[in-house]
Amino acid sequence: MNPRRLLRKLSRRLAVRRLLPSGPPPAWWQEVIRCQDIIAASEPHPYYLQAYRREEIWCWIHIAKWLWEDGRERRPRRCLDIGCAYGTLSLYCRRLFSCQVSCTDCTDRYLSSALVRQQGLTFAQSNIELDTPLWGADFDVVLFTEVLEHLNFHPVPTLRKIAGLLAEGGRLYLSTPDAAEWGRLTKYYASVGDIPQPEAGLARVDDHVYHYSRAELADVVAAAGLRVERWSYSPGASGRHHNLALVKAL
Repeated sequence: MNPRRLLRKLSRRLAVRRLLPSGPPPAWWQEVIRCQDIIAASEPHPYYLQAYRREEIWCWIHIAKWLWEDGRERRPRRCLDIGCAYGTLSLYCRRLFSCQVSCTDCTDRYLSSALVRQQGLTFAQSNIELDTPLWGADFDVVLFTEVLEHLNFHPVPTLRKIAGLLAEGGRLYLSTPDAAEWGRLTKYYASVGDIPQPEAGLARVDDHVYHYSRAELADVVAAAGLRVERWSYSPGASGRHHNLALVKAL
């Protein structure tokens, strides 16, 4: 086996041991699996069953645990999942908090309409980089998982927009590949500073546009008026992912 792949496999095992000690799986893990089972039974996009289901949790495993802990501290009333994809974390929040969950994505290809209908979710197709937010502000929880790397424009304006959607005491949960393991992606831009500001009319690229180092991610988060509460790494399938819990800076 390739030494780098072997190291990643060992890193994943270590992460699992830390989060899933011996004995029965913790309640938050069991709830993620229940959500995946519900999605699998709700006419999902084929790729969810083919590969995504078994890979997704390794991108945001810490965020799933933090959300569980969040629900023990307070009772979120409104949740927004930006870039909701197949809806696992949308459903997870719906079941954890029994709250209103709004979902949005650039495409309606992935989220099952049966799931939306059966689970009482609200979905609308929207581009967070260019569109006006659809449901106002005052969200206690905002999810932004595996989206930052897909942004076509400089991330700070979009992160500022998202920060403005948070209620008092609200949290933004963000995950994205770490350039330290995924590699420096220079296919489109050589640095964060080269990424253009949001501008309507430009053709959208559906791809990983930029992978962020820890220092770059810390800079754009701070520039957007956000403060890091928690920062950890999920092992991922192809390399580790930043997992962050953010609040509005004072």
